[in-house]
Amino acid sequence: MKGDIKAQIESHCKEIREDIAVWRHQTKDDMETIRVELADQVDKLSTAQKENARTQEDMEKSLSDMSDRVVALEKSQQALISDNKRLTEKCVDLENRSRRQNIRIVGVAEGAEANNANNFVARFLVEVLGGENFDRAIVIDKAHRSLAPKPRLGEKPRAIIARLHYLTDKEKVMSLSRAKGKLSFEGSPVHIFPDMSPEVGRQRAAFNQVKAKLRDAGVQYSMQFPARLVITVDGTRHMFKDPPSAERFINSNSLSPPEEG
Repeated sequence: MKGDIKAQIESHCKEIREDIAVWRHQTKDDMETIRVELADQVDKLSTAQKENARTQEDMEKSLSDMSDRVVALEKSQQALISDNKRLTEKCVDLENRSRRQNIRIVGVAEGAEANNANNFVARFLVEVLGGENFDRAIVIDKAHRSLAPKPRLGEKPRAIIARLHYLTDKEKVMSLSRAKGKLSFEGSPVHIFPDMSPEVGRQRAAFNQVKAKLRDAGVQYSMQFPARLVITVDGTRHMFKDPPSAERFINSNSLSPPEEG
């Protein structure tokens, strides 16, 4: 009986030892498989990390190069802006110099010049400004209507642009026009202005509100080329290049007209 029990115990122990050996072998194999897989994954992660590092380095270099190019482009843009401004101002100056002897007549009915605008302008200036103010005939190099479309019946007539042969005649015409104030021709009001480029015209138009205040206040003023407002107060001339500075001068010196009521 004891021998049978002992034999059974030994048999079970042997089986247990065999099972443990099998499990240990299987565990060892599984661990080796896991180790190999982990090593492979680590190699892949290491390779990916190196590639990412290279990519980051390339991106940083590209960003640095791009930043340098942007800085260079900004400098080039500023230089181009400066050159463009200088060339624009030069073109405006040259255009206005080419118009120095031009006048612009506004308010003359369409067709009044017939087929000879030059002779018409010469006669017009003598009639409107007074022949006694001219000791010789006014020489007109060229006169024509502005290049706008011909107006329909009832619309405002186009301006007449005339180039006087002598600058002194043009200056006399403008001086007489300012001195006489309101001008009329054949019963209709007319105006004589210096002919200027559109850009200078826009610059001068910016002073319109300021000039209206000065007229209402009875303050003497004038415009100098290209667009500078000169205000004369108590015999002293004050020059302004922009409307805000002129507005501040008017307000600080109480030159505005008194309010009504």
